[in-house]
Amino acid sequence: MNDLFVNGFGGDVALAATRVAVGTFFVISGYHKIFNAERHASIVATLTEDKAPAVAVTQWVIPIAEFLGGLALIFGFLVVPAAAGLLVILIGALKLDGIKRIAGYHPIDRADWLDDLLYLPETLFAILLVVIAATGAGPYSIDGFVALLF
Repeated sequence: MNDLFVNGFGGDVALAATRVAVGTFFVISGYHKIFNAERHASIVATLTEDKAPAVAVTQWVIPIAEFLGGLALIFGFLVVPAAAGLLVILIGALKLDGIKRIAGYHPIDRADWLDDLLYLPETLFAILLVVIAATGAGPYSIDGFVALLF
């Protein structure tokens, strides 16, 4: 019974729960950056401060991609490309903003710096997205349903 839980049903449920939780985060985050003026101004300020390229375009592309990518994860539709796209956004966020925040934590040595890097939500979400992309959507998804048909 334990083997069935770990390698079968339980693993599939855990993957679906992870996929839905990460997707929900990105839907909410993207939605607020698109439709809430204060949150949108915040992303514009961050992109401008971090000297991101093409702020006039990225201020819209990033939150729209977050929103649509999050929906794709929730429903399990085209999960691997959605996770890959969201991973690119997170890597950009880490490079432009996350590393800067680590300096503000004043790490005492390289191990503490690594600990601070692993503590960042961008890093943790990136790890989850790698797992999702590597395992695929799982059977409780649109992708899983389509796979049964073919």
